[in-house]
Amino acid sequence: MSLPIENEASAPPPPASQKHQPLAARDEKTTPSLLVSDASQQQQQYAPNDDGNDAAPQRQKWYQWFSPSDTPEERRLVLKLDALILVFVFLAYWAKVLDQSAAATAYVSGMRESLGLYGNELNYLNTSYMVGFVALQIPLTLLMTRFSASYFLPGADLVWAALTLAQYKASSAWQLYILRFLVGAAGSLFFPGVQWYLGCWYKRSELSRRSALFFVASQVGGMSAGYIQTGAHAGLNMRHGIEGWRWLYIICFSCTFPVAILGFITLPGQPDKPRTLFLSEREVQLARDRMAAEHREPRKPLTIPVVRSVLSGWHFWVLVAFAFFFSQADGVSSNSGLPLWLKEQGYGVEAINTITTVSPAVTIVASLICGVLSDAYDAKVPLIAVTAGLNIFASIVLAIWHVPTGLKFFAFFLAGSADGIAGVIYAWANEICAGNAEERAIVISSMNTIGNVFGAWIPLLAWKTVDAPRYLIGYNWTIALDVCMIGMLFVLRSFWNKERKQNTSLAVSSTSG
Repeated sequence: MSLPIENEASAPPPPASQKHQPLAARDEKTTPSLLVSDASQQQQQYAPNDDGNDAAPQRQKWYQWFSPSDTPEERRLVLKLDALILVFVFLAYWAKVLDQSAAATAYVSGMRESLGLYGNELNYLNTSYMVGFVALQIPLTLLMTRFSASYFLPGADLVWAALTLAQYKASSAWQLYILRFLVGAAGSLFFPGVQWYLGCWYKRSELSRRSALFFVASQVGGMSAGYIQTGAHAGLNMRHGIEGWRWLYIICFSCTFPVAILGFITLPGQPDKPRTLFLSEREVQLARDRMAAEHREPRKPLTIPVVRSVLSGWHFWVLVAFAFFFSQADGVSSNSGLPLWLKEQGYGVEAINTITTVSPAVTIVASLICGVLSDAYDAKVPLIAVTAGLNIFASIVLAIWHVPTGLKFFAFFLAGSADGIAGVIYAWANEICAGNAEERAIVISSMNTIGNVFGAWIPLLAWKTVDAPRYLIGYNWTIALDVCMIGMLFVLRSFWNKERKQNTSLAVSSTSG
């Protein structure tokens, strides 16, 4: 809930040296005046709802971009942040997905014959990428929090672009292995880094839809990559003596490079150390006050005691465990069951390519719906539970397999909704870890890393190619994952409700005392 601008502008942000403490434990002189003025206000602000989140006196409608309590000045700031941040992260994520798919497309577009890759080289290329991605994701995300994101994020993008371009000159498998490792490392921080960065500027009632819009870029990239790369190969093969598969890397660089430059220009840094090229001092102060009202602490030194504290708390273990179940539960849409079944039914290549775009389209729609409803109605728990239930239904239908063709199509398409809650989950993690910027970075990057670590080898057991297209083990595995995710959801909700109630009691007793 926002209070009048004049109160916000006069309230300084908490000093960077202030230790992370429950609200009631902070000195009243350092508590921003916009937060609360009496015990009844404080109790109202921190009363948890069914999700364990703060109940807002004025409900935001699903079609409203702003909260009813936002002042005109705050709305202008939010729109400006959307233009400065969301445009860059959307385009950058789209370009990254385009780049990620380039190796597989290049392999079937002449790279195999050109470089003599007739063994398991494609698997080794994917493994090289994943090793760099997983090994450096957490360290680089934490490193990003030590610097200005306005330079670090686009800088990593620029490195990614250069390494992608370098692949067009590769003349051996070993050169590609090294480059793919470095590309994976350079891109590893992007998803968790952006999720953390969004949490530096946006309130909890704004985060889910922004996180969802960011995630949608990956689906748009996946849908467009095949068409862009196929057209590039057909139109540019041997142009200027360069093979078509090499042109793919040049085109990917051409998409990524200008986006990185855009990031250097537009990203506003962090509220505690902003770039004021597009933000006035008053807007920066307002942004700080907004985060102070959310109890989102500025950055502090990253020390061993801080890391130890994060690893000893429930935030890390419960959220990372929850992320494991979520990350593996999208197996129906992320594996090749639908295209292989369509091929088995006699569909042609063009029809298969067209029909399979329905799944990412469903993911896009589900992501936007979940993001909007989560922000408007603070309905994280029901949205996650319903999505898991839909995925269970789809997986049961596919496990049975011998069902009407229309129902099977429906099940394959419905499974695309499984990833629709990604924005909600990472927005919730931002909210739960709001009181510690370093904890947010560690938890969010670990959540993403756990999914990639297990996602690298679990498909070899649950989604065996010999079982296609009826992945009986995979579909039953997905059912089990979603059931566990629902159970873990209520564990997470219980811990979060308990913590919020404790903070409410401490805040009220501190104010009354």
